[in-house]
Amino acid sequence: MKRLFTRYRFWAIVAAFVLGITGAAAQAATAATTPPAAPATTSAKLADLQSGKVALRVGTDATFPPFEFTDANGEKMGFDVDLVRALAAKAGIKNVEFTQMPFGNIVPALQANQIDLGASAIYISAERAKAIDFSDVYYPGGLSIFVADSNTAINSLADLAGKKVAVQVGTKSVAWLEQNQPKAELVQVQTNDQMFTSVKLGQADAVVTGQPGGRYFIHQQGGLKQVGDRLTNENYGYAFQKGDTDIKDAFNKALTDLKGDGGYDKLTEQWFGDVASASTEPAKAHSLINISSITNSADQLWRGLVTTMEIIGMSLVLSLGFGMLGGFAKLSKILPLRWLGTAYVSVIRGTPFIVQLFLIYFGLPQLGVQLQPMVAGVLALGLYSGSYVTEIFRGAVQSVDKGQMEAARSCGMSSAAALRHVIIPQAFLRMLPPLGNEFVSLTKNSALVSFVTISELFLVGQSIISRTFDALTVYLFIGLVYYILTNIIGFVANTLEKKLAVYI
Repeated sequence: MKRLFTRYRFWAIVAAFVLGITGAAAQAATAATTPPAAPATTSAKLADLQSGKVALRVGTDATFPPFEFTDANGEKMGFDVDLVRALAAKAGIKNVEFTQMPFGNIVPALQANQIDLGASAIYISAERAKAIDFSDVYYPGGLSIFVADSNTAINSLADLAGKKVAVQVGTKSVAWLEQNQPKAELVQVQTNDQMFTSVKLGQADAVVTGQPGGRYFIHQQGGLKQVGDRLTNENYGYAFQKGDTDIKDAFNKALTDLKGDGGYDKLTEQWFGDVASASTEPAKAHSLINISSITNSADQLWRGLVTTMEIIGMSLVLSLGFGMLGGFAKLSKILPLRWLGTAYVSVIRGTPFIVQLFLIYFGLPQLGVQLQPMVAGVLALGLYSGSYVTEIFRGAVQSVDKGQMEAARSCGMSSAAALRHVIIPQAFLRMLPPLGNEFVSLTKNSALVSFVTISELFLVGQSIISRTFDALTVYLFIGLVYYILTNIIGFVANTLEKKLAVYI
């Protein structure tokens, strides 16, 4: 009877720990959750924006100069940024907050109520209008072909057949080429600078993108030329959530007023006046390695590094918690708990981390659970790493000789006491080497949370590249930082292993 009591007391403690972790996570998620739904009416939402009660949340991919990019301090700048601020001021909106995100995430973020407005040189199209609403045209756009200066083989759209064409994921270029030049081999990249760099490096034969952005790159970097005239005459518009008609109408009226008082012309001249002469002005010379790309953005990189360290630290603790719970579940003699542990490991380890991240950040809002980017990123990393820690924990416990438990029980210890004082300490020592490897993997995977708008080191680096077009220097620096971080983790794990090896 006493043995039965101690066994149930042990599992009661485990259950309490599970409930405690779950409750704490739920409380943290609730505290960090943005408003799960829009206000009751759009007019009430606009009133809140105009009163300053809430800020207008603007999603942008700040890697597309001159429309949107960042300066050396990490501040958003560009034509879209200035125009949105000017339109918001005319509409009476007090506060505007810009959020960096990949271009392809802007529409899902609007649908998930993560942002109120998308401002990232977005082409107005009937297909996109099915999911979001557009403002009036604020700038004429149109796709163009760009090739290397030395390229004489591509002179028209027809010449792209069989050629590698770089395009940015989620942009109009992708769908347009698939329809109008299906024989082209599309090379889809994440950022604007990657498109042009791929041509300069010979990884693609041409770029198809918006004419203003392409001409700006030529003006800044050189090495490319535009082929022919514009392929299309699409125009740029700002994207809104379906049903936010009052906010959209307020922006349309503000745009009309700004064009009427000359403010719009001043902005276009400021950001596009020099681009008009891009083909005649010499490009700026750049060396292969530019230390100034790092030193001029030191503050921005430091903030990104601090955010990365926070993500790694919180995810590490969470992965240990999930790993211990999953390990106890898989070792449990209670069948439902064992099934639950097995399912957790099977599902999480059997699906890509990026899919889990997007599901948590973009999928859960459709179920009424809306998490802040940091919470979603840390939770996804913790769950993913925890599934591997689960197997590490289970394997370590089972590697301890069964005679250890029998000896402890023969000395009068309960099962729970033997597990706590005899089995777990020995298992912990065996866990150290694989845990060190797993935490190194977690550190490297932390760069992927940049896809849900967390301004960690990798995302900051991409923003710097969009401004400097110096991918080699920036990526070498980021790689060096991660190399140092992973080696520190490895050193700590090896030191602990050597110090504690005498107890095995």
